[in-house]
Amino acid sequence: MSGPIVRNYKGGSIVYFEKDKAEDIFVLQKGRVVLTYTNINGVELKEDVKLGEFFGVKSAIGRYPREETAQVIGAATVLVFKVPEFEKFVSDKTHLIIKMLKVFSSQLRQVHRQVREILGQGEAKNPAFELMNVAEVFYKNGNFDHAAYAFEKYIQHYPDGMYIDRAKQLIDLARKKTPFPLTIQELVYKPEPGAQSGKLQEMLKTMAVPASNTTSSVDPNSILSQYDKASTLMNAGKYAEAIDMFKTVSERTDSVTQEEEQFVENSLFYMGKSSFKAKDYPGAISHFSNFIKRYPKGLLLKENLYHLALCTEASGDKEKAKQLFQKVTQMPPLDDSISEDAKSKLKGGR
Repeated sequence: MSGPIVRNYKGGSIVYFEKDKAEDIFVLQKGRVVLTYTNINGVELKEDVKLGEFFGVKSAIGRYPREETAQVIGAATVLVFKVPEFEKFVSDKTHLIIKMLKVFSSQLRQVHRQVREILGQGEAKNPAFELMNVAEVFYKNGNFDHAAYAFEKYIQHYPDGMYIDRAKQLIDLARKKTPFPLTIQELVYKPEPGAQSGKLQEMLKTMAVPASNTTSSVDPNSILSQYDKASTLMNAGKYAEAIDMFKTVSERTDSVTQEEEQFVENSLFYMGKSSFKAKDYPGAISHFSNFIKRYPKGLLLKENLYHLALCTEASGDKEKAKQLFQKVTQMPPLDDSISEDAKSKLKGGR
């Protein structure tokens, strides 16, 4: 076994794209790498990889497609492991294994807590119902790809389940990006035949945030909680309420972690995006312009500029919009979806 290799990347390079086949595991040796992913509320987030930190681990070990895009900012040097090499490397390094388990467990608890908050429920029922319920929440929020994936998993794991016909009907509609049918009856919890409250059930209950501990374990006034609430409001089409909550987050000065600082930064962009979705173009232009002034090197700068161009175009200033779209195409990376959308706009394609 040859061991890891050193790979150097130029600024703007993509280490891997979301949904790429996962084979390698990376360690950041020098420079800056940003991971871009979509959280359970459908909001795009960005996270910096720390020096010496592994990334791409879960998807590579789990043999499933990447869940995020890893992009180099400036320039970077990384170590690249194949899975067998990585497994051998950590096999006698208990502290690394424990650290990764803690990170993964924390991420799992966070995702589960967000799901419970979205569903408005405090205690898990059976896994089959949970999976269907999550799929339908994604669907109702317009998150068609995530919904289709969850329905597919239900069909795969519960081929004889009580909701199988419903799952097959909804997965076809979700894949076609058809709005959730208003005529379908509300999903009702029914115990699966032969369902046991065994280990899996107990695990689900353990993962859920107990109602009695909710206030102590999750601070509703934390930056994360307020950001999640704002995101949920935006995805539910409650744009005015979302803007108010994002504004609250954008004005927070008590961030401690890098993640919290990123939420504060992102909130100003999503104030603009909420206004854009509400077709309040002057308001959106104001928010997007403020973002550029406040975060001239922000992680969402390119997407912010693209939406500013869209608002400018919708407001009737075609020439200025054209200049903004042109600027977007010149920002690295030059071959991402935002650049392609901007080029299409310049060609009058959409």
